[in-house]
Amino acid sequence: MAQVQAPPSVAPSAHVLVVEDDPILMMALVEFVEDAGCVAIEASTAAEAIGILEARLDIRAVLTDLDMRGSSAGMTLAAAIRHRWPPIDLLMVSSQPWDAAQVPARGLVLGKPFDRRRIVAALQKFAA
Repeated sequence: MAQVQAPPSVAPSAHVLVVEDDPILMMALVEFVEDAGCVAIEASTAAEAIGILEARLDIRAVLTDLDMRGSSAGMTLAAAIRHRWPPIDLLMVSSQPWDAAQVPARGLVLGKPFDRRRIVAALQKFAA
């Protein structure tokens, strides 16, 4: 009998930190991460996300909402990650347009409403 294996493009141990302050949106984003074959770690604030990143060495990518509670906390978090943890890839979602000059290196901004296929494909690329 043939064994079913995970797709070769997805590292089975890739951990993605999901940062979202809305519980309903968090559930959707976690589902997208899992659809990409990755393990989701949840944070509901930028401060909580920084604490997780300081404590863990296995985070490969961060998926964050840039529009948390109507502030720029998501972009501030992305800039901090780029500065302190340069190898971590950034996937950011926003309902607002962002100037490409504001997007940190190795970061990707996708618009809302969420496009599951684009988010999953980006996460698979980051986790490869």
